[in-house]
Amino acid sequence: MTSTKSPERKSRVRRPDLDTVYTINEDGSRNFLHPADVKGVWQVRKNLIFAVLLLIYAVLPWIRIGGDPAILLDLPRRQAFLFGMTFTNQDFYLAFFVITGIGFALIMTTALWGRLWCGYACPQTVFMEGVFRRIERWIEGPRDVRIRRNLGPLTGAKLWRKGLKHAIFIALSFLIAHVFLSYFIPVRELFSVMRGGPAGHWATFLWTFFWWVTLYFNYAWFREQTCLIICPYGRMQSSLIDDDTIIIGYDENRGEPRSKAADDAGDCIDCFRCVAVCPTGIDIRSGLQMECIGCANCIDACDDIMDRIDRPRGLVRYDSQRGFDGEKRRSLFRPRVFIYAALGLLGLVVATLAVGKRSAFEVRMLRAKGLPYVVEETMVRNLISLRIQNKGADAQTYFIRPDETSQAEEYGTEFILSQKRVALDGFADARVPIFIKVPLDHYSAPFPISFTVTDSASGLERTVEMKFRGP
Repeated sequence: MTSTKSPERKSRVRRPDLDTVYTINEDGSRNFLHPADVKGVWQVRKNLIFAVLLLIYAVLPWIRIGGDPAILLDLPRRQAFLFGMTFTNQDFYLAFFVITGIGFALIMTTALWGRLWCGYACPQTVFMEGVFRRIERWIEGPRDVRIRRNLGPLTGAKLWRKGLKHAIFIALSFLIAHVFLSYFIPVRELFSVMRGGPAGHWATFLWTFFWWVTLYFNYAWFREQTCLIICPYGRMQSSLIDDDTIIIGYDENRGEPRSKAADDAGDCIDCFRCVAVCPTGIDIRSGLQMECIGCANCIDACDDIMDRIDRPRGLVRYDSQRGFDGEKRRSLFRPRVFIYAALGLLGLVVATLAVGKRSAFEVRMLRAKGLPYVVEETMVRNLISLRIQNKGADAQTYFIRPDETSQAEEYGTEFILSQKRVALDGFADARVPIFIKVPLDHYSAPFPISFTVTDSASGLERTVEMKFRGP
């Protein structure tokens, strides 16, 4: 199972256990895994999901809704598009709801079905198992052939196969990095940036190069270590599941004792096929482990062995811990699921209200830098500016009017606007300076002044207020 060249290690077969990390050898060196090929109903379902997710990932940046990209996070311009909705930096607080929503969805999924996300939809799994390992098997052959070649001397066949594999890995990493970049730069602009070379776009080039190198390092060498070392999700698993969570497990009551020949033995013939196909190198028969990503490889592998020896399928299967213990599983809707669902629903309601209250434009009243007021002979003057930001992609026109309240009239307030009509392009903003004057003998204490900005297209109004100050 190891890929080291030590004769001592080659003389004995190391098996996964619960006390050591199987991907690390005793001397601290890396134990490279070579999962065997496996076929079965779960592989068909998983490969179909992989294909759909890869297609969505590649095509989504090209899709336009209402003339705008379906998804685009334009960081330099501080704007974003999300399925027909437009956002600016003023809406950044909404990212909290997106992140927490994803978190609660993951928590709910884990409580119900374990690491379903890891095995079927995580980008690490989709690209590693759905793309890179397939290419490796196609070029270097099945598992046993790969292990023998890696342990053997450097030959011409070994050199060209390794070279071809890594050349394709480098090209794929380059492609994936640029597709990822298209979620931050419009596709048409991205092609222009690529043709222009790095000289005029150093920031873009460096970020792309970083992701390119990171992806190649990850999928060519680091691999399952990303799930075992970097990702914290596996360590959270034990606190999110219970005895009724659907997980992948081994039916110990049916499988033990293990034997290939004894008549009174269990159904497990100890063939280690479930271990050979595992992408993280665990033995599922030892129970649920942090390293298990729920890929279902062991289910299909064990079912294939059961078919060959004419025994019922399901020795390794999806079930709850209660099911494996021979007990009746409780309903999916149990206390912890209700709590997770209630918290998630509360977050969804708050997020919906926050998005619903979001305005198509933003207005802020800002006091001029320097002195808060100026005394000019018989008048007290304040200088302020209205900052109007168009948060939509289309050009809009806005009208400004002062709210002449009874208190403002009482003080004899005079408003001098540099412009009452402001035309803004999509995502543009402008500052409108405004002078406010009050007779000195009328002023006694700070009082509120307000302005209303109206969107000419929708009729939507926003009112902002500030205190007029004087001596």
